[in-house]
Amino acid sequence: MSSGHHFQSRVLCTLEQIEQTAQAWSELETACGDPLSYFQSYDWCRNWVARFCKDGGRTPYVVTVWQGETLVALWPRMIVESLGLKRLETLGVPHTQYCGLLIHPALRNDPDVAQCLNAAMQSSGCDVLLSRAVLSGSTLDLVVGEGHESAANVASMLDLSRFSCVQDYTDQLGKRQKRNRNRRRNHLARLGELQFEVLWPDDEQFAPLVEHCVAMKRLWLKETGKFSTGFSMSGVEAFLQSLDGDASKPAGACLSVLRAGGRVVAMELGFIRRGHYYAYLGGFDWSLRHLSPGKVQMEYTVAWLIEHHVQRYDLLINPAEYKASWTNTEILIAQQVEALSWRGRLYATAWLQNFRPMLKRVHARLPATFERIRAWLQPAACLLLYV
Repeated sequence: MSSGHHFQSRVLCTLEQIEQTAQAWSELETACGDPLSYFQSYDWCRNWVARFCKDGGRTPYVVTVWQGETLVALWPRMIVESLGLKRLETLGVPHTQYCGLLIHPALRNDPDVAQCLNAAMQSSGCDVLLSRAVLSGSTLDLVVGEGHESAANVASMLDLSRFSCVQDYTDQLGKRQKRNRNRRRNHLARLGELQFEVLWPDDEQFAPLVEHCVAMKRLWLKETGKFSTGFSMSGVEAFLQSLDGDASKPAGACLSVLRAGGRVVAMELGFIRRGHYYAYLGGFDWSLRHLSPGKVQMEYTVAWLIEHHVQRYDLLINPAEYKASWTNTEILIAQQVEALSWRGRLYATAWLQNFRPMLKRVHARLPATFERIRAWLQPAACLLLYV
């Protein structure tokens, strides 16, 4: 691929424009070969726009850069308007987990491509450019990440490439881990024989079980007094059911299902991309929480991934005690913020850096009080937790 100054940028603002770019988008994904770019894939972005950009408030703003008839760079963004502020967010937020950018490998260091991308951002008419979860060392981090990072976080992963087989993985667990896992399996098996399978979107059980998994997640949120902006949105089930997956590769969306005595006790919806598995959504039978069915399902899922030569089991961002016991690798995550107007500067400094963190700390200390407030005034709660 030749470099030079013959680049042209185009912004895709409608579902029709996105669909017209399907082949070029997929070809660029293949050329990039980035296993950590699932949330920038055509399948994810197209289906998210179709489901969540119908009623206003969110407008696609997918920046593309072309060299002749060849798509060489793509940055999926969207314009979100609320409270008089226009934010240029990562397309798919709050469901998208990692912010990313696709650039043809031969042009990653080309300043003209970077200039095209940044010029499109500057001309968006937004007040602030916000990327909430940028992986350290990713293309987005290297191209546009310098100079405006904040809010360090980590993504927790289990590097499966270290294990030659499932037995090798099991042998390297500590004695306490082995004992706890055996105990959980044995206790759960008292309900009946444990059965594990991985389902794909072409299976007739996939869609109803995804809906069931989402219901399990929402019940867990309710019972634990937690709030999720993403799962408060209607249409989540239909969106997740619309994603593609291919068992022969394996690639795309897949659903791990654990049954005990024929009863579904735990599930996990994940995505596989070039040997990288995203553990996106877990759910379990709340009435069996004392038996930890979700952890038993995770054990079976990890074994399945090793058997199918998947290299990483990604538990996504935000540290948690249970993640520490399941992972052996961390990747730093940064939030990138760039003010594009005086409103954006006020939002970035006063709100993101000061007031919002303070309010989240108050929420963590007073969950019961906050839950009552959220029930009365849910839009305000959404603002406190995510805007």
